[in-house]
Amino acid sequence: MDKPEILVIGSTGQVGRELVILLTGANVPVRAMVRPASRARFSDQALVTPVIGDLADEASIERALDGIKRVFLLTRDQPGQGKLESNLVKLAGQGTVTRIVKSSAYAAALDLPVGYGITHAVSEQELMASGLGWTIIRPYVFMQNFMDLADMIKGPGIVPLPFGKASIGLIDARDVARAAMAALLKDGHEEQIYELTGPELLDMKQCAAILTRHLEKSVRYLSPPWWFAALMMRLQGENAWDIEMRKHLFKMVREGGEARITASFEKLCGQKPRSFSDFVLDHRDIFA
Repeated sequence: MDKPEILVIGSTGQVGRELVILLTGANVPVRAMVRPASRARFSDQALVTPVIGDLADEASIERALDGIKRVFLLTRDQPGQGKLESNLVKLAGQGTVTRIVKSSAYAAALDLPVGYGITHAVSEQELMASGLGWTIIRPYVFMQNFMDLADMIKGPGIVPLPFGKASIGLIDARDVARAAMAALLKDGHEEQIYELTGPELLDMKQCAAILTRHLEKSVRYLSPPWWFAALMMRLQGENAWDIEMRKHLFKMVREGGEARITASFEKLCGQKPRSFSDFVLDHRDIFA
């Protein structure tokens, strides 16, 4: 196997896992960073080289970056996310890396970043000032969030999300991976920021109607007040920081923060992104 020239950070998450599958499917060898306690297994072991790393451990980052030319950067949302990603960017600039594709958040594009956008904005600024080639993708709300509600959809037939009547340009996480792959492999996307949406604006009542049609059972949308949503998250074990960040995110969405459609995915990939109907049909066994 050729020595990997692409490092995927976040290789076990929704986007990173799919990106590894896409790259290896195109016969591109990949180095996949995993945390020390990870039990992740990759289907194409011939083309994937796992490397144990932690962005808080400088030595492990240097090992992961050895000989790498391009990096996909996506880390879990946490208070120190901006600093950790910025450290990675600085170390990348000292080695062989020529391009970093960062998966960020729509909120980072706001004049006053809110929610998870605050942490993403820090590393975005570091990346843009690094002198490296860079591309930033900012996906809107993932369709995969509905998979977290599968038991509620299968059981009482409800979609409980505190989005009010807001419409959203929902995007499939698999399409975010496709966009990331294009930005990694194709030239012409350097120093560009792409806001990624699906092909249509939908409010949650419309999403419930699509679920009803494809699952052949009644599904309705309920928009609980924020305090109730926060209580449910606390009961599910979410930490206080995540709950506070989501409060800002939900407020932004309710006020129309993600109520538009962009052509960014088509510009990157040359085709339309998946629709919500496509998503539901692809995962019907999870919801039905």
